[in-house]
Amino acid sequence: MAKTRTIFVCQQCGSQQSRWMGKCPDCGTWDSLVEQVEQRATASVRARNNAPGDATSRAVPLRDVSVGGFERLPVLGSEFQRVLGGGLVPGSLVLIGGDPGIGKCLSASSRVLDPVSGAFLSITEWAKEARPVLSLNEATYRLGAQQVSAFHDQGVQPVVDVTTRLGRTLRCTPSHPVLTPEGWHVVGELLPGARIATPHALPYFGNEPMAEAEVKLIAYTLSDGSAHDSVGITNALPEVEQDVESIAAHFDMSVRTYTKVNNRAKQYRFVLPAGERNKARADIAAALGRVQDNLGWSWASWARAANVDAAMLYVWRRGEAAPSDEELQRLASAAEIPLDELAPAARERAQMTNPAARFLERVGLRGTTAATKTVPDVVFRLPRAQMALFLKVLFSCDGSVFVNEHGLAGISYSTISKRLAEDVQHLLLRFGFVSRLRTKHQRVNNEPYTAYEIQLLGVQEVKRFLAEIGIWGRDKAKARLAQMSLPELSSTQFDTVPTGSAFWDHLHDLTGGISLRLVSHQAGVTIRNRRHERPLCRSTVAAIADAYPSQHLDKLARSDVYWDEIASILPAGEERVYDLTVPGAANFVANDLILHNSTILLEAAAKFADTVGPALYISAEESAQQLKLRASRLGLDPEHLMVYSETSLDLALAQINELRPRLVIVDSIQTVYLEDVNSAAGSVSQVREGALRLLRLAKETGIPMFLVGHVTKEGAIAGPRVLEHIVDAVLYLEGDRFHQYRLLRGVKNRFGSTNEVGVFEMT
Repeated sequence: MAKTRTIFVCQQCGSQQSRWMGKCPDCGTWDSLVEQVEQRATASVRARNNAPGDATSRAVPLRDVSVGGFERLPVLGSEFQRVLGGGLVPGSLVLIGGDPGIGKCLSASSRVLDPVSGAFLSITEWAKEARPVLSLNEATYRLGAQQVSAFHDQGVQPVVDVTTRLGRTLRCTPSHPVLTPEGWHVVGELLPGARIATPHALPYFGNEPMAEAEVKLIAYTLSDGSAHDSVGITNALPEVEQDVESIAAHFDMSVRTYTKVNNRAKQYRFVLPAGERNKARADIAAALGRVQDNLGWSWASWARAANVDAAMLYVWRRGEAAPSDEELQRLASAAEIPLDELAPAARERAQMTNPAARFLERVGLRGTTAATKTVPDVVFRLPRAQMALFLKVLFSCDGSVFVNEHGLAGISYSTISKRLAEDVQHLLLRFGFVSRLRTKHQRVNNEPYTAYEIQLLGVQEVKRFLAEIGIWGRDKAKARLAQMSLPELSSTQFDTVPTGSAFWDHLHDLTGGISLRLVSHQAGVTIRNRRHERPLCRSTVAAIADAYPSQHLDKLARSDVYWDEIASILPAGEERVYDLTVPGAANFVANDLILHNSTILLEAAAKFADTVGPALYISAEESAQQLKLRASRLGLDPEHLMVYSETSLDLALAQINELRPRLVIVDSIQTVYLEDVNSAAGSVSQVREGALRLLRLAKETGIPMFLVGHVTKEGAIAGPRVLEHIVDAVLYLEGDRFHQYRLLRGVKNRFGSTNEVGVFEMT
C-alpha cells in the first residue's frame, strides 16, 4: 500500500520542504509554500514496477549500449536547427516559451468589448483583470465570448494608424494580423482597398440599469446640454419639456425656463428649490453649535484640534457656507463624536453644486466641452432597452432623418467630438446597425471647423432604426419613408461578400460547372459574368447557398463578419503597445475590428511530418478544427501530421504510446493535467509531474518532444523553476526592437551551444 507524507512546495521555484516556513529557503520568496499530500510507493511496489526483463530497469555495461540510429533530426530550416545545436536529438525534451503577443500589439487607445458586463474599455484594463473578450470562430465565422489568459505589455514600438471605409480606426504595430478574405495578413502588407473582417453586429448589453431620468440627463448633456457652472438643456422639441420636468423631480430640483425672441429653442436650467441651500447650511451650523457647547471648547481650540481653518469654521457656524466631507470628518474625529451628530446628510444640500451636477461629475461629464464629450462608461453597461432610450434622446437632439432627391433614405448624427462619434458608432453596432463615420472639414465664420457625422443608409435599416430606437420630430421625412417599400435585395455597395478565384471555383464545383445564367435562374437572383471582378451582396450569396446547399457559402452569407475596406495606413511614430492572449480562437475584437494574437511550432511539425515522419500536435488550447484553419492559413497540408485536442495528459500519453510518432508537441504544459495529481492544471505539482512523465516517455521511446510554456509579464516561463532543470533544452521566442522578426534564443542546451540565435520573419 502506498504511504503518504506531507510536504510544502514553493509555488515560485518548486523546491520541497518538510515543514512550512514563511520564506522559501531556496529562492527567498515569502508566503510561497503550499501544503501538499504526496503518495510514496513502498519498496515492494517499486520492485514489482521494475520487473526483470525490462531493459530500462537494469544497469547495463556502457560498452553494450547501442547508439545506432542516433542522428539529429531536421526541423524547420537551418535557423531552428542551428539553435538546437545541429538538429533535434531523438528522445530529447525541449521547452519553448514565447510571448504570444510578440509583434502583434495595439496602443492604449484600442478599446475592447467585455461581452459579459457590456463595458467598452481600453485594452490596458485587462492588465488589472482577465476579463472575457469576443473572438471569431474561423470554422463558422461566428463571434463568441472567450476568456483572456494573459495580458502583455510590449513596450514602445513603431505604430501605424489604420482607417477603414466605415471610419473605424486602429493604432497598432505594422506586424499585427487582421483577417482578410484570403486569411490572416499583417497590416504592414496590406494596401488601401483591401477587405478586412469587422463584426456585423455586437449584440451584447450590460445588466446595470439606471433610473430613466439619469439615462436621459446623460443623453441631453451630450447633445444640447451644459454641465459647467449650471446644469441645463437647450432644445426646441416639445417632447423635451416633459422630460425636463421628470428629470428635475428625480433629483429633487426645480426647472427654470428661459426663452429668446425669434428663437423656438428654450433653455431649461435645473435649480434647487428656493431656500433649500440656506436651510441645509443652517442645519449644519446648528449641529456645530450643539457639539461645541457639549465640548466646552473654544471655536479656535476645536479648529486647531481638527486642523481646519478657524476663519472658515466661523463662517460655517454662521450658516454662510458648508464644510467639505473631509473637513466635516476631521471636526467629528477631533471631538470624538459620530459623524451623524454634525448633520452630514445636510452637507450635500448645502453645497454650491446641486444633485444633478454631482451626478454628472460622478459619470465624468461635469465640465466637459462640446469637443471633449464622450459616452460615459455607465452607458455601455446599460440593458438593451435603456441603451435604446439613450440613443433615442441623443438622435432626437443632434440627429436627423432624411430622404434625398434620389430616394436614398438615411439617418445621421453629428458632433464635433470624434470620440463621441466613435462611441455612438459602437453603440449602434450593439443593435446590429453598421454605420459609417465621416469627417467633414468646413469653415464657420471664416474659422476651420471639423465635424464628425454618423450615417446609417438604406430604407430597410432606417425603418428598423425608427422601430427599434426611434426619434422625435422629423414628421415629413417619416411620412415619406412610410410610403417607400423595402428593396427586394440589399445594395452591393455596402454589405457585400468578397469574391475571387477561390469563390468562383467553389461555385463551379458546387453546380457541376453549369452557366451562371442557369445558376441565377435556379437561385432566383441575377449573376452576370461582369460580376467576376465585383463582390456579391449577402442576400445573393444566401440565395445561392439555399439553391445549392453549401456550408462554405452559407457561412459567408450568414456570418457575423462584415467585410470593411482599408482606406489608409499611415505611420504614427512610436507608442507603448499591448496585446492579449486568447486561448483557442487566438483572436479578439478591438475597436470593432477582428484581430489575431500564434506559434511557429505548427509549421515546424508540418515540415517535420513531410520530411522525417509522423508528428503529433497535442493542443489543450485549440480544437482540431482551429488547428486545421491555422494550418490552411499558413498553406500547410502535411499527410503525416496528426492533431489531438485534449487537456488530459493521461489520455495524451496513451495516444503517444499508441501512435508512436517521430515527433510530439504539447501545447501547453501549463494547460494539461494528470488525474492522479491532486491540484489544478498549471500548478507547480501538475507542471513538474507532467514534465517528468513526458521526459521519461521521451527517453524510453526515443521520441523528441516540444513543450510549449506560457511566459509571465517579467519574461520568464511560467511555473516552477525546476521545469527548466527537467528538460534538455530551453528556447525563448522573442521579438526584436522593431518586431518585424522573431528571435529564437537558446538559454539551455544539453546537446549544443547556447550562443546561437535564429531569426524568423513574421508571417
